[in-house]
Amino acid sequence: MSHAEPQSFISKYIFSFDHKVIGIQYLVTAMVMALLGGALALMIRTQLQHPAIGLFAPEAYLSYVTMHGTIMVFFVVSMAISGFGNFLIPLQIGARDMAYPFLNMLSYWTMVPACLIMIASFFVPGGAAAAGWTMYPR
Repeated sequence: MSHAEPQSFISKYIFSFDHKVIGIQYLVTAMVMALLGGALALMIRTQLQHPAIGLFAPEAYLSYVTMHGTIMVFFVVSMAISGFGNFLIPLQIGARDMAYPFLNMLSYWTMVPACLIMIASFFVPGGAAAAGWTMYPR
């Protein structure tokens, strides 16, 4: 009787093809981004409630609103739906895994750099996007 070699943390949780692990990764990332989006919402509400405090420059307000909306829609709602879908759908239909497990893993790992680029946009010259929550050009 041979024993299976134990998997490393990296192969089991980082580069996993298992739909349940990928679903949990999506959900955890969505929660982290929800905290960031919620922090932006608190900053926006604080600025509106106490404008004399000057929590941030008036020019940054539209940028914070834009980034809050973008993060909440694309990186919280979309990722949470993907997480629940990845976790539950194969279990509900009785499949062993998703149709293309590598592509499933790759789709998650393209969202992570997108999250990091979105966060990094606060720290570049010119700042983050500032189109407003409607995303209409001025």
